Amino acid sequence: MKIKNIALLLVLLIFTTVTCPSVAGAVSKVELEDQAQAQWHINYASYLIDVGKYFESLEQYDTAIDYTPFAKTRVQALFGKAMVLSTFLDAQDKAADIYVDISKKYPESAETAIYKLAFLYSQDDEPVKAQKVLDYYLKKYPSGKYRFQVEAVLSSVKRELAAIAAKKKTDEDIAAETKKEETKPESKPATKPAVDEKKQLGDEPSLRVCLSRKVTKMTVTTKGSADKICTDDLGCGKKYNIKISNGALVLNGKKVTAASIRFRSNTHLIVGYGKSKKKVRGDISVRVSKGRLLILNNVKIEDYLRSVVPAESYASWPQEALKAQSVAARTYAYYQKKHRTHLDYDVYADTYDQMYGGVDREDKRTDKALKSTHGQVLMYKNKPILSQYTANSGGVTADAKAIFGAGKAYLVSHDDPASLKGKMASWTRSFTVSQIEAKLAKIGISVPGIKSIKSLETGPSGRIIKARINYSGGHRDLRTRTTLGSSRVLNLPDILLSITKSGNKYIFKGNGYGHGVGYSQWGSAELGKTKDYETILEFYYPKTSIKQLW
Repeated sequence: MKIKNIALLLVLLIFTTVTCPSVAGAVSKVELEDQAQAQWHINYASYLIDVGKYFESLEQYDTAIDYTPFAKTRVQALFGKAMVLSTFLDAQDKAADIYVDISKKYPESAETAIYKLAFLYSQDDEPVKAQKVLDYYLKKYPSGKYRFQVEAVLSSVKRELAAIAAKKKTDEDIAAETKKEETKPESKPATKPAVDEKKQLGDEPSLRVCLSRKVTKMTVTTKGSADKICTDDLGCGKKYNIKISNGALVLNGKKVTAASIRFRSNTHLIVGYGKSKKKVRGDISVRVSKGRLLILNNVKIEDYLRSVVPAESYASWPQEALKAQSVAARTYAYYQKKHRTHLDYDVYADTYDQMYGGVDREDKRTDKALKSTHGQVLMYKNKPILSQYTANSGGVTADAKAIFGAGKAYLVSHDDPASLKGKMASWTRSFTVSQIEAKLAKIGISVPGIKSIKSLETGPSGRIIKARINYSGGHRDLRTRTTLGSSRVLNLPDILLSITKSGNKYIFKGNGYGHGVGYSQWGSAELGKTKDYETILEFYYPKTSIKQLW
């Protein structure tokens, strides 16, 4: 049989390999397309998690939940969403709500949801809640598939509760003794030594910056002919060529038994990989991972920022704007370091995290801003924030919950008139009906004979969260950021827009560039002309405070 529609063929393949093949014949073409879209977004969410786009992964899971006609796929997306909330977004309470919701609405997945809920509580220092859920699990599923894990966790939780009880009794005994002492005549208290606040600060963290994990060969050199490059166990040299042979590292043509190699020098190292070449501070480590070289630059966070800040903003911007960008970028990197302890790297060296160009990207003006804010991090409830930032908010910042499906008290919508004075503040895009139909068909969504495209749901900022396309066969409701306006389809700069029709064309007129959540870089550039950096950060991240950590 000749298949004319390649997208439909992909849909059929995805459907039959991922979902319930026994009912494949009972579903419509639209449901097949929707299921393929749902699975694509789940897979893409996993990729976004890997590159640190936690909020963005949530909207992919929500898109999958919207699309799929199958409960099994919906539960898969819900479990993924709960994992992101608890592991990467410090939102254990929201993850717990999802597990409870799954246990109530999806009986076939209730056991797994209850087990995950109990484990979440045990990891989140909630032993009383954990014991309650663990006991419930054993009562409901005495021969359940997680029984042995539950029994082990329950034993640990009981020991923890016993220790808490013992400590409480000890504290009560101490309090009683203290009360007795208070009845004795007062004696002159010993003078406490003065506290040196600088000594209370922590050490400056180092970052594992992932330069690449896609290449199979690389070089390490230095600029000066007299400079040496040394390794931990393989001596020193002038230049090193590294590649992979049969899964092992080859150094200057010779196989080595070492699983990883670390290069260091008393000057800057120059690393070449693929089409890229970076001069960097710190040292370089390399090992084989999934058949490719994992290249890491191990560097102090302040040295890392010397390259990031001028890459993420213009060094010609006002000093106060550069200071604000410095704190935001430092906070972002520190947040990722604390949440990626299970991975081989802390941040990527590109826009997946923050642009990192190495020594050649550094600038004296941004160095000055970094020096004046050294060690300062944005905090909320005594934890570093996930300092989302966008190129231009378009005059009103976006609410994280409306855009990504999960909110933060410091990522809310409010007017931002300064951003309208900056670049990327407004734009217009137009597409013919046939162009839109073709672009959607390319990713597997059929909407032949489009009659109208209208806003279906907006967020607090006025951004169009969902749009409805009426076409000859009915209508399709699409999330704007993840589907209609995404880089896969119309590639719209933002979703703060209006949609009008003129003849055979649809006009998308909008404001802003990016997701609109948090700090607006062009808005900060304007505010920096008259405001200090603390005021700028307080404006874009309300309810946060600046704390010096090192």
